Amino acid sequence: MTRESTRGRLMPVWSPPFGQPPFPMLSAELLLVEFEVERDELERITPAPLRPADHNRISAFVGRCSQLSHSISYHEVAIIQPVQYEGRMGVTVPYIWTSTDTAMLAGRELYGMPKMICDDDSLRKHGNDVAGYLRRNGNLMLELSMSIERPAPIESLPFGADFTFVRHLPTPDPDWPDIKQLLWIQLEEFRMHSCWSGPGYVRFHHPFSSGLDRLTPRRVTAAWWGHFSWILPWAKILKEWKE
Repeated sequence: MTRESTRGRLMPVWSPPFGQPPFPMLSAELLLVEFEVERDELERITPAPLRPADHNRISAFVGRCSQLSHSISYHEVAIIQPVQYEGRMGVTVPYIWTSTDTAMLAGRELYGMPKMICDDDSLRKHGNDVAGYLRRNGNLMLELSMSIERPAPIESLPFGADFTFVRHLPTPDPDWPDIKQLLWIQLEEFRMHSCWSGPGYVRFHHPFSSGLDRLTPRRVTAAWWGHFSWILPWAKILKEWKE
């Protein structure tokens, strides 16, 4: 009997919860707010060998997404941080929450994203105002809002096709080291279907274990609301080491 390859499968590999990459993001409706934070905190949360960008701006987003094969519809909230590595520019995601276990598994186990579970929700709209929230077990952790004013070009967005993560595989045996991998992902067929900008607002509430309260916004610099799609492909491992 020939065994089927288990490469890229999640446990249980004999009956995985969903298929292997690529994962097409059929639709992502995102509310993003960019703001400045303290440099010391950016340095603290940036995993080596990545380095923070030269500026102190990061973005928070709240989104309603559909990405197959893991989740037909889910709520997602994240912090996006511009970083650099040996002359390459990209973004990493130091904090991220999602409302389905399958979306959490895909991001956390395969790509090394620090995904946690949050309550399901949707973007709230009234007139030209949009608001989004992060809650866990009903407790408010983060809120974003903006007023729509004008169309925004794709070049104005705080992220593009290049994402990078330091995947951390903790050891269950204290006599063996942890394994770390530097991953680089280039989203394929990244498309902006519509995007608008305007004044934005961000506020943190109960941080629990997250440390979000240490990212206190100094100044909001931009905000966007838009509809996007892309394909999340296999990652490239640039480096692997033990600690």
